[in-house]
Amino acid sequence: MPVIIDINSEAAKLGMLLRQTPQATLAKRKSSVTRLGTYRDGILLLGTSAGTGPGHWETHPEDELIHILEGTRTLEIVCDDGPPKSFELHAGMIAVIPLGAWHRFHSLDVGMVMSATIPGDHIDLDIDDPRMSAPDIDVGSAMRPPIIIDLNAELAKLTMFRGRTPRTTFADRKGSAANLAPYRDGILLLSKWSGGKTHWETHLAEELVYVLDGTVILDIVEEDRPQSHALGPGMMVVVPQGAWHRFHSADDHSAMSATVPGEHIDLDVDDPREIQGRPA
Repeated sequence: MPVIIDINSEAAKLGMLLRQTPQATLAKRKSSVTRLGTYRDGILLLGTSAGTGPGHWETHPEDELIHILEGTRTLEIVCDDGPPKSFELHAGMIAVIPLGAWHRFHSLDVGMVMSATIPGDHIDLDIDDPRMSAPDIDVGSAMRPPIIIDLNAELAKLTMFRGRTPRTTFADRKGSAANLAPYRDGILLLSKWSGGKTHWETHLAEELVYVLDGTVILDIVEEDRPQSHALGPGMMVVVPQGAWHRFHSADDHSAMSATVPGEHIDLDVDDPREIQGRPA
């Protein structure tokens, strides 16, 4: 079964955290943060706050994906041998924080953030550099900057692809789809299309699809037969590993996905199990 999440609906249930400190645990932030679901050995979190101080320094065993839905956040991160660097993240921006990188957030205004993360180590002290408290931790490949992307700016560069079919290739869609960045062992994709349907496909890990605007229909094989689910703006779906699925839509829409390539079938069939897949 796919996990389908309406972010707007979940956001409406949240309270507001008025003061964040490094000692603010998830339990203390109970009313202002919610677990949306699980994703690839980790969790999807949605949180809101206003005028907060710095949170705790933390690090994760895999890349963390951050999406700023409202407001502005300052990301502090250790990305080289020098002092931590700061990056301003505004609404509509995403950031990929490298695995193992020490980082924290703070802000002065009202904001809302969604993240895909795997919990790791943290330091609940308000210090300027986390390496002062944890000098023995090997940062390894974490010594690199975050990848920061303005989704609105990237969407503005894309054209709307019309009349998609199961045989449409990524090359055919040039100008309407973009490989935004590497994420974990896969990629982040952004696309705009209208009318038609995609090929049936399956992935080596769970796929995260986030509808930014418009409406799209997800067909997915659940238990004994394909089922259909309508996804509107602000909705997200976690497609299970190995599940055959496709999308179709008559409307203009755009979506971002975090995916790992797998197999696909470029034939328009009602049930992909009738045909053997081939490498994507």
